[in-house]
Amino acid sequence: MQASCDGSRFRILSDKQVEELHFATLQILGRTGVAFECQEAIQILGDSGADVSNPNAVKIPSYMVEQALRTAPKIITLYTRQGEPAIVLDRMTGTHFGAKTDLPDLLDPNTRKRRGSYIADIADMARLIDALPNIEWSYTSGSNRTLPGNIADRVTLLQVILNSSKPVICETVDAGSLREMISLCSIVAGGEEQLRKKPFFGSSSEPVSPLVQGKDAMEKSLLCAEKGLPNVIYSMPMAGATAPTTFAGCLAIANAEILSQLVVLQIKRPGVPVIYGSIPSIMDMKTTIFSYGAPEMSLMVGALTDLCHYYKLPMFGTAGTADAGVLGIQATAEITYQLLISALTKADLVHNAGMMHHATMLSPELLVLVNEIIDMVNVLLGGIEVNNETLALDIIDRLGPRPNYLSESHTLKHFRNFWVPKMFDRSMARKKDTKDCEQLLNQRTIEILETHKPKPLSEDLIKELKEEEKTWFDGAGLKCEYPRRD
Repeated sequence: MQASCDGSRFRILSDKQVEELHFATLQILGRTGVAFECQEAIQILGDSGADVSNPNAVKIPSYMVEQALRTAPKIITLYTRQGEPAIVLDRMTGTHFGAKTDLPDLLDPNTRKRRGSYIADIADMARLIDALPNIEWSYTSGSNRTLPGNIADRVTLLQVILNSSKPVICETVDAGSLREMISLCSIVAGGEEQLRKKPFFGSSSEPVSPLVQGKDAMEKSLLCAEKGLPNVIYSMPMAGATAPTTFAGCLAIANAEILSQLVVLQIKRPGVPVIYGSIPSIMDMKTTIFSYGAPEMSLMVGALTDLCHYYKLPMFGTAGTADAGVLGIQATAEITYQLLISALTKADLVHNAGMMHHATMLSPELLVLVNEIIDMVNVLLGGIEVNNETLALDIIDRLGPRPNYLSESHTLKHFRNFWVPKMFDRSMARKKDTKDCEQLLNQRTIEILETHKPKPLSEDLIKELKEEEKTWFDGAGLKCEYPRRD
């Protein structure tokens, strides 16, 4: 069935298809089961009526799923690190795009070459995100090459806190690491209770496709539930490899993975904020990669957004990322397609903008381009206002045929509503010093990185955060210093 528009948002799935996917998911959970490696989760499910006789195929009855969907919050608010409301996830206030702060490699805007990423690059990405108005939050992975993996997630978070006021969602190594990250953010918020009331920080937890809730991921989610903090559940089923090749089968796997964890968390603490998410894509059969630029990825994420809206839960989407390894036509086409689908289907919290080459490299310039294209998408989402003032019938009648409207006060009043590009060239005649899009993009990126300063934290607070950081390095047997970027 073709996608359609219901008048308020673009839809991939019909109501009937959404219901079929939901009931198929209930069948998977109740008949096939999900593997759980976390004993606490198994205990919670068993005490509540699930069949846990085989931990490798825990069967969850439909009434437990329906109850979890009823108790999960329908609205979640994320705050700035100053405690001001920043993002409301309610399926009504639009799509909020976020960007990755760290990956193993970076496409350096100064040299235009790929290189390894440093801690200073994380700080740069955080400041870039802080400066770009259409990039509303940060997403960290702790995948920097210059620090051991067992402390990189916390160091990354600290760099984001120091260099951006915007909300941050973090991937973490394990529950122990997450606990220390919560402690760090509690210092900034003024206490753990204040962080819970006005969270600028959340975690993410990743089921393993197909149908496995790993020990570390489940323990992280349970800790977030214990603390009452937002938590993103998202898996990455790969059609043709870790999920059926058919899109419907892949979506059913993804939904079962999300809902099986949701059940555990809502039993643990009813009403704990959970953000529904998944990145289903295809395995490219020529290269075996998990494709981030495939149109099928956005198609399936859009379909899950329909399902998520059916559940009335906030949706964690994906857009602004490319398989391309260089900035150019391919990268621009991939991110534009994704941004349009995400905005039209109204995914709430969309992550991973700025990633390239199958999620192995970040590009600050690509992120600035994403910000520009979101501006263009917002023109479409703004629609057209039709009323007496905008129809301008009196002016049309007064001027009659063959006029021009350039000197009219009506033109002066309204022309500022036109979108003005910052990166695209509209000049009539190119001169020697006329910059093309890539040059403007590079210039603007470097300018932001060199000049933007986020809202500062107090010196006392920075000192306290640095003391906390020192304990991580001490625990790893390392000096508290960063490898320098040449």
